[in-house]
Amino acid sequence: MRGPTPMCSSPLLLSAYLGLAGALAGCAAPIPPPVVAPPTTATAVPTTVKPPVTFIEDDYAGALSLARSTGKPLFIDAWAPWCHTCLSMRSYVFTDEAMRPVAVQFVWLAIDTEKPENAAFVARYPMQFWPTLWVVDPKTEQPALKWLGSATAKELVPLLTDAARGVTSGTLEGEAAAAMLRGQHASAEGKRSDAIREYRAALAAAPPRWAQRGRADEALISELWAAKDDAACVTLAEEEMAKIPSGTSLANVGLFGLQCARRSPEGSPGKVLAPRLARAVEQLALDPGVPILDDDRSGLFEEVVDDRESDHDAAGAHSLATSWATFLEARARAASTPAARAVFDAHRLLAYVALGDAGRALPMLAESERDFPDDYNPPARMAKALLELRRYDDALGAVDRALGKGYGPRKLRLYSLKADILAAKGDLESAARIAGEAVTYSGTLPEGERPAALLADLEKRRSGPKLSPAAK
Repeated sequence: MRGPTPMCSSPLLLSAYLGLAGALAGCAAPIPPPVVAPPTTATAVPTTVKPPVTFIEDDYAGALSLARSTGKPLFIDAWAPWCHTCLSMRSYVFTDEAMRPVAVQFVWLAIDTEKPENAAFVARYPMQFWPTLWVVDPKTEQPALKWLGSATAKELVPLLTDAARGVTSGTLEGEAAAAMLRGQHASAEGKRSDAIREYRAALAAAPPRWAQRGRADEALISELWAAKDDAACVTLAEEEMAKIPSGTSLANVGLFGLQCARRSPEGSPGKVLAPRLARAVEQLALDPGVPILDDDRSGLFEEVVDDRESDHDAAGAHSLATSWATFLEARARAASTPAARAVFDAHRLLAYVALGDAGRALPMLAESERDFPDDYNPPARMAKALLELRRYDDALGAVDRALGKGYGPRKLRLYSLKADILAAKGDLESAARIAGEAVTYSGTLPEGERPAALLADLEKRRSGPKLSPAAK
């Protein structure tokens, strides 16, 4: 979720997101009936229509050579097949006619970061978020932009226009824009403290109604979140949300602020603000007039359902989950291609689990497995649903199908899921064996692509109890 949009609602309405939330802090807010957002964002194009952007797939050297020969900046969509936001960008943003004005300004490259052949790219351009959108100067291979997450097409076009201008001229007019460009360069180079300083400078120098304010706020708060500077993160969200135009940046600033508030120490000012930020994010999710991608709206629903559950508000969580599922089902029905429909599979499963009805996901996942027989995601999600339903043997069959198709770092999570199913079934010895297989498989991955926390958990499980409760 990334980028600003033109002002779609008045400052008073935007202030209401926080003002009303403050009035509701500390109590369970009433939740409106389920709503379905109208198709205000891009709609997937039919397969017979040529999309405005044509990507080179998984060939960094070839795309770089073309960018050098044409004198164009290199745009890179670094994605992964398990990432629903990545799939949303591919189905709903890069196919949007609004992208056509920048289509000829770049050489376009898509990199599946899970594929072994792309390990050198991932080592050169390390990532923490998926997708990460890069703009690279082909002469130096230095990143001019590192943008984390998504944006609507209308939001992405000005972002890329500025990035292209920065590559060709090296500067932008105005101190605020220049500081923003310096911040993007610092972020792309992994210099977090420098990026934070420059983004703060951009906001301090910004003129009234600066068009890039939301973009700067979002870039800054993502760096504060990653640095775990929760106090500054929450303060920024509290101070800036009412100043940001309605759109992806507003949603992301609220989302990052809420996450920082939730992990703040008990009794701290940030923790005290958590209910207020939660209600603000909740209203953004429920407001169909907020122009964000459907996948991003679903992400807001996911966060606030989790928030209600954390607060032991079962009724509120169930009501929001109902709205969430209703919204996702409507958007899936409206999708014009199977790929566009499958974008919503991951979140639909989460919504159904939140409703205590995981079985509701099985027909859609079976459909996706038929439509995409080489994709490990549908059977992996089916395995999770079947695990929720305690249909362990069926879950094992599904996860084995996923493992047969899986590759890269994500395959470790498929092994972990199989170990979970075996443990739930009571077969602790087999669960430990599968954890051992996962650790062995991890040795085939590049060192930088071995998730430390997951591997530590798998190592612990490999050396855990070897006998099932029944055998004891």
